[in-house]
Amino acid sequence: MTDLQQALLDYLVTNMTDAADQEISSFRRMPEGWSRECFMFTLTWKEGGGEQSRDLILRKDPAGSLVYTDRMVEAGIIRALADTSIPVPAVWFLEVDGAALGSPFMIMERLPGTSSPAVLYAPENAEIRRSIGHDFIRHLATLHTTEIEGRDLSFLGPVPTTATAGVLSLEHWERTMAEQQLEPQPFLTQVARWLRRNMPEAPRVSVLHNDYRTGNFLFSGEHITGVVDWELARFGDPIEDLGWVFKDIWRLDGRICGFFEPDEFVAIYEECSGITVDREALRFWEVFAEFKHSVIGLTGTRTAVERKTDEINFSIAHLYLPPLFQEQASRIGI
Repeated sequence: MTDLQQALLDYLVTNMTDAADQEISSFRRMPEGWSRECFMFTLTWKEGGGEQSRDLILRKDPAGSLVYTDRMVEAGIIRALADTSIPVPAVWFLEVDGAALGSPFMIMERLPGTSSPAVLYAPENAEIRRSIGHDFIRHLATLHTTEIEGRDLSFLGPVPTTATAGVLSLEHWERTMAEQQLEPQPFLTQVARWLRRNMPEAPRVSVLHNDYRTGNFLFSGEHITGVVDWELARFGDPIEDLGWVFKDIWRLDGRICGFFEPDEFVAIYEECSGITVDREALRFWEVFAEFKHSVIGLTGTRTAVERKTDEINFSIAHLYLPPLFQEQASRIGI
């Protein structure tokens, strides 16, 4: 048993006060996750005269990341959405300091299914992608139309107005750029100015996932079984989420996330959500998505340069920047 496994078992024994004889098996690091270290394991224990078993996930803050986020946000949004039709895992434990395992962490139930884009895009799965695609859009529409009032979302901060939602999102990524850049970024500074000048008003204020795409949901058969990776969630313009979904990098043969042509995707989203998608606003948020992705690339580059992690993926984060810059330049007419 590794030191981490022993520390995890000690934590569970201490905090599962009604349980006895806890044991961990099948503990292994998951390949997924740039912003969190993810481990899967099976926990067995005795309680109420019987033996219990659950498949669980440990999501632990790494030394270095592509994005630095508050663990409270991820756990809070999952708990806040538990009574909706969006499939989210049950959160068992949340620790915001590193006393138990060396860094903040969350333990949640493991949902069935796979997140693998390779499986989703396999030729033999072409027929089921439409069904999965409808789930993908329906869950996003449900998120965007979930009422904020009366739901405990205080961890996301003050609720913006339709006029300020986009501006606050831009300011967040501008601050992140200022914190993470290793040198001045004159091109991205100009893109940020363009975004500020052309900022549309939101059709409404919604809860955003902020990284909604292939790889961040689980599926089995013809349906999505879980929506995951909520650490970037925030209030904002729902079309911002669509702009990220529409990025070319997630497309397959021109179809959005491999599911539908852009017009059909928008039509299904409008029918599910009742939100009218202004096409000019969508094009704006597509530019914004490239800007945001660039800032994430700057963060990954700094993480590698400062040797906060030995993960090889971070050493190539800077290679994403030139094509992202080119995409922004072509979209804003430079």
